[in-house]
Amino acid sequence: MKTLLSIFCFLCISMSPRPEVKGNDYFHELTKELKPIVDYPAKISQLQQQELGKYKKNGDEQYLISSKYVELFLYRNNTNKQIPLVYELLKLNNNRYEYISMTSYYNVSIQLEKTSPELAMHFIDEAIIFNKTLTALHYSGHLYHMKGRLYYNSKSYTSALYYFNKALKSFRPEDYLYTASMHNNFGLTYAKLNNIGKALQETQKGIDILESKNNPTKEESDFLMDMKGSLGFYYYQLKDYTSAENLLTGEFEYCKNKKELFPQLIIASERLYDLYAVTGQKAEQRQIVDYLLHTEPLLTDTYHKIMVNEIVQKYYSANNDIQRLKEVSGKLVMLNHEFDDENSENIQKTSDLLNKNVIKSINERYDYEIKIHQKKQFLTLLMCCLIVITIALIALNIWTTKKSEKKDAEKQREILEAKKRVLEKDILFQNEKIKNLHQNLNLKIETEKAFLQNIKKIKKSADADSEQILRDLHLKVSKLIQIDKKNDDFVNESSNESKMFLGKLEVLYPVLTKRELKLCTYFRMNLSSKEISALEDTTTATIRVYKTRIKSKVGLGRQDNLVTFLNSI
Repeated sequence: MKTLLSIFCFLCISMSPRPEVKGNDYFHELTKELKPIVDYPAKISQLQQQELGKYKKNGDEQYLISSKYVELFLYRNNTNKQIPLVYELLKLNNNRYEYISMTSYYNVSIQLEKTSPELAMHFIDEAIIFNKTLTALHYSGHLYHMKGRLYYNSKSYTSALYYFNKALKSFRPEDYLYTASMHNNFGLTYAKLNNIGKALQETQKGIDILESKNNPTKEESDFLMDMKGSLGFYYYQLKDYTSAENLLTGEFEYCKNKKELFPQLIIASERLYDLYAVTGQKAEQRQIVDYLLHTEPLLTDTYHKIMVNEIVQKYYSANNDIQRLKEVSGKLVMLNHEFDDENSENIQKTSDLLNKNVIKSINERYDYEIKIHQKKQFLTLLMCCLIVITIALIALNIWTTKKSEKKDAEKQREILEAKKRVLEKDILFQNEKIKNLHQNLNLKIETEKAFLQNIKKIKKSADADSEQILRDLHLKVSKLIQIDKKNDDFVNESSNESKMFLGKLEVLYPVLTKRELKLCTYFRMNLSSKEISALEDTTTATIRVYKTRIKSKVGLGRQDNLVTFLNSI
């Protein structure tokens, strides 16, 4: 699993069609260009110089970032070189290109997997966040794989299964190696949970996926044999020794004499040795030990030397070879001390690198915050000046507005006073007209009474001078006509006002008849029903009915005053 993750870190290659090369896509295409030369430092250096030359030519910082990105591949197996380079790349990129941020955080996570698992988890989470913005590129599977591995290392197997499953769903069907590796991871995790049957089933799925591919690559063939070795170990745990021996022997023979597969070979040797010990195959055990003793001087990694000598130690112990057992035990003590020293040194170097970069980041942050603080002070002072100027302008505007409003109010008051005087004169004039109208009405009533009395005289006295009586009646009738004419003149004297009033009333209440509109002019002058009936030559009851009908049509209740309402129009 560790080998695959290292491959994923530098060879996260999408099989999608080549997009327009710019921004994030440029770095994606650059990674594809690095794939075939990943084991050739000279070619990587040449590509780095090529990117640097592009930057010097046109000054585009994209190429400065790309040159630093290519440089990472020169030191892909050197943690002490990788970490400062990644920090420098992150600083240079400053989240400009999500692809660079994502791969940088992913890289640091892998480098810190053993020395600082918590930091590794933090960085892989950062990588996942940046990856979400890369909708056209597909790296989610590799990131979830790494997160699942970190949970696996911390023995959180349920979480590990969850993220391995997310990784599997993120890969495409044509990603044979990656989908097979996820099933292998399922197998490893189920084995830790003591569910060997499920572990065997998942590992077999991974094997079937790679075996179904025509013309597998060397990388795929190596991993296929690794899975078969794991499958053989599960058969061994289930005590199916025949199946286990076939698979483990196949892996051992495949890895023999291949220096790049020594780590896998040692694991296969240990499993095969334990199988031979259980099945009593002493000659085969001896062959395994002899081959490991022959291979041990070729190993450069202290941990692998320890693994080899532990197998040899078990063999000498089982065969009571005390002298050689002492020798190998002493050697193991030395190797373990050496391994502890190497680990301490590596952890110290990593810690120093992290602290150095953290302190550097803190200092840079402090300098940045000072600049920001100074900028804020300047902006605050500028804002204060702007606020003072704004307040002064607002105050000036308010003072000018109030002064203008005061003048307008004074003019308005003068206009209102003039209108008030005009209205007062108009009221006096209207009152005078009403008074004259009342007098004419009283005169008419008196004349009508005299008229009636003359008629009664004609009826009672046949001997009276009829002609004289008729002349008197003629005079009375003429007088009544003149009074009515005078009354009409009074009513219509303010014809302009009456026309305006009636026009407005007709617009507001189109349901009113012409007769009702005319009566409204009388009601507006506050004439009584008796007075209006005399003017209109009708009964007071009829006037009351009209009054009630008018109030209903204009929306007034019984208690509402019609005169007040009409005068408000």
